[in-house]
Amino acid sequence: MIDAFEPVEKNLAAAVSQNRVAHAYLFLGPEAVGKFQFALRFAQGLLCEKKASPPCGQCNNCRLMLSRSHPDLHLLSVGADEKQIKIDEVREFQKTLSYRAFSGGWKVGIIKEAEKLTVQAMNSLLKTLEEPLPNTVLILTSSNRSRLLPTVVSRCQIVRFPPVKKEVLVEILLREQKISAEKARLVANYAEGSLEKIDELIPLMEQRRKFLEHWLPLHSENPVEGFELVSSAAFTKNIRQHLDFLINWHRDLIRVKLGQDPEFNPDFELELKTETQRLDLNRIITRLDLLLKWEEEMIAYNLNASTIGEQIFWELR
Repeated sequence: MIDAFEPVEKNLAAAVSQNRVAHAYLFLGPEAVGKFQFALRFAQGLLCEKKASPPCGQCNNCRLMLSRSHPDLHLLSVGADEKQIKIDEVREFQKTLSYRAFSGGWKVGIIKEAEKLTVQAMNSLLKTLEEPLPNTVLILTSSNRSRLLPTVVSRCQIVRFPPVKKEVLVEILLREQKISAEKARLVANYAEGSLEKIDELIPLMEQRRKFLEHWLPLHSENPVEGFELVSSAAFTKNIRQHLDFLINWHRDLIRVKLGQDPEFNPDFELELKTETQRLDLNRIITRLDLLLKWEEEMIAYNLNASTIGEQIFWELR
């Protein structure tokens, strides 16, 4: 974590050591870049028995924080079956924050994906922002500032989180996951600057390889089996994942067509070059546009996965 956001870590550590911690922060940056993980780390530093930032990681408070069970840590996020954080949830969150600190020090409240607060919930939150509770730090994480009320933003100290550099992600993967340098670079490319994605991407890379090995010969040489593949339950069950594989395949096709090295599928360079010989650049771009449109429609309109599978077969032949 410190490798990815060292400047942020240093600034917040200075704020803790100089006793100038703000009552409210807005951690702003791309989706899944690592804002929430860092919010937990900052909270751990505030609650650490050694009052250290970065935290010691050894004391009882740090151990409780690692399991997210510290009584002075309060978390609020959108429910599993919900799309927004509602006013009643914010009121309950404010109520728990109003209690005295269990350990006698800081209380920390973290709202994950604050852009999902309803307008009513944001207005309710303003009371806490305008009248800060003693020894309480509120941290909002968001990937979309425009969806937050200006009155909420103006009452927070903004901390910006840029996409994590690929070389930093590679270093973290090599050190913490003990994987090969080639695989680390591949995972870092797929992560596209996101610290939170790298753990889940490691097993996904093997699934990518198996899918491409199956799909590539079928969609060009055996259309019947190709159609059966994109119509199968295994394909449609993980349609978003397979769409992502195909989108990045076409991004690589464009790179290879332009004389550049593939970024997402370097282990399929020969197959990429073969496909670029039969497709012109305009056709590749058209196919990529279609894949991106289907991905967007899947998210926005919850389209039937089988329908998308059929479209993939007919349009990508």
